[in-house]
Amino acid sequence: MKIFSKILLAVGLLLLCINIFGLFKTMRNPAVYSEEKTIRNRLNDISIKYPEILEMLKRKPNENNIDFAVRINKVVNDGFIHYWKTAGIDKYHERVPIWENYLLYAASYIYPEKYRMYEFSNYKKNLERGVGLCSTHSTIVKGVLLENGIKAELLDVGGHHVVVRAELNDTATYMLDPDYGIVVPHDTAAITANPELVRASYKDMAELYYPDAVDPYTTEILVKIFGDRKHVYSVENWFETFSYWAIWIIPFLLMLPIGIKRFRK
Repeated sequence: MKIFSKILLAVGLLLLCINIFGLFKTMRNPAVYSEEKTIRNRLNDISIKYPEILEMLKRKPNENNIDFAVRINKVVNDGFIHYWKTAGIDKYHERVPIWENYLLYAASYIYPEKYRMYEFSNYKKNLERGVGLCSTHSTIVKGVLLENGIKAELLDVGGHHVVVRAELNDTATYMLDPDYGIVVPHDTAAITANPELVRASYKDMAELYYPDAVDPYTTEILVKIFGDRKHVYSVENWFETFSYWAIWIIPFLLMLPIGIKRFRK
């Protein structure tokens, strides 16, 4: 029994050290700023570094909802790269690293379909990592808007693209597309009735891509998918929230038997 308690103590201390080490690490690999030259997809896809972007996401004095939402949409576009490839599983921490959260790391091997390439529901973790697809970009914008009292939700348009539907005041509801840094100043009902309303916003799609980009989204594709069925999209995951508490509680529980024993003595 004494040996078993010592083993638990050692494991608890190890996990605690892993957690503390992670406090001084960032998931954003600096190589992300030059990745664009390798994948040759989006032009000038990421230009704002972390953690500088955190200051830029703060609301300015007297900034109204519309100005704030439009600015945040562009900031996220400039501070995040459109990238989600298997080559980046460990390079860009698409698999949550053990020093970030050892439970999510373990889950990547237990349930790889969901956790091997994991999209955080916590927008701040997505922002720190700096890589993702349209849903990840949109999760960040949604999170920032909600924290500033603006009603926002993720919207899947046509099963091919995720944007943010934001209610900015009593008369203005916009579609924010941080993946491209584009704003559509119309609500879903109007767009569904007339998808051509988005054409003006997406008219310069060809200018956003490298000439040799593979299968880029075009203006016509965006007009089409905005005319298709839309539904609310969610990345919420209770286990993620639970795990960030549990990774600190577990080490102390493992060390508890020896602690109790020594306290009694």
